[in-house]
Amino acid sequence: MGRKLKSFGYDFNDSGELRSIKNNEPFVFTTQEQYEALGEAVTEEIYSLMESRYSLNRITLKEPECVSKEKKEKYSFFFTSENYQEAETLLVLVHGTGVVRAGQWSRRLIINENINRGTQFPYIERALANGWGVVVLNTNLTESKGIRLKNSSDPIEHACNVWKWFISPCAAEKIFVVAHSRGGPDIYHTMAKLELQDEKVRAVCLTDSFGIDKFPTQDANKKSRKNPLLVVNFQAHGSYDDRIYAVTGQKGIKNVQNLYAGTQIHEESSACAIEAIFHIFENEITRDSFEEVLHQAKKIVRQTNI
Repeated sequence: MGRKLKSFGYDFNDSGELRSIKNNEPFVFTTQEQYEALGEAVTEEIYSLMESRYSLNRITLKEPECVSKEKKEKYSFFFTSENYQEAETLLVLVHGTGVVRAGQWSRRLIINENINRGTQFPYIERALANGWGVVVLNTNLTESKGIRLKNSSDPIEHACNVWKWFISPCAAEKIFVVAHSRGGPDIYHTMAKLELQDEKVRAVCLTDSFGIDKFPTQDANKKSRKNPLLVVNFQAHGSYDDRIYAVTGQKGIKNVQNLYAGTQIHEESSACAIEAIFHIFENEITRDSFEEVLHQAKKIVRQTNI
């Protein structure tokens, strides 16, 4: 456990902005070393707030009922809502690459703008308000003091084990995924590695992800899904009316549909696209309705990011 955030002389105010305890001034950069140490304290604060504010549980990434023979074995962890096992709908959140950990989209936005802009809190709040279960992955937590963590030696192993041991056994009838940046490839490879064609996974929304044109649409027995898997990537370049963001035919059923995120700043894509993403999740997706749902999502991005 590192230093507490307040020991650096900073805390979050009622608006979620990081401010000096002494004079209420915004964060002032001094050295890279100090910034990184503060960032670690922010990570611990986000963990703590997920537990205290949203009553999420910190779950050690061990196979259930597995007893390790090595007493000194170290494990990663992730977070779940209390109702995740029995909720009818489940939201899975996956951060991107770098220093971010569970609950974060962007450390820079958390420190320099506000906690709601840079964390997954608005997604967690919306899901809980809907009565959904929530699972927050921690794919970058792969080592401790230079030692690789068991069951989480890399992001894909972490995601695969969380999905296999904790998500798949859930009672949820619908599973939605939001993955930022490298979180997109992490989920793609997790689904491919587990040969996952669970009809429960209804939609995957990516925020400025990369390297993915198509998600698996068949299971290991070459059996196609009965319901389409809608995958949308809200990208942070171009503009609303660019051709690459046109909703045409049934592209979203077999390939990733690209839409503009409402920003050209990579780290802001999750915050800017949230209303459109929940529009997609909260409306029933069928082969007949998905095109209209996507057109509405495009309008929502424009309306909420003026």
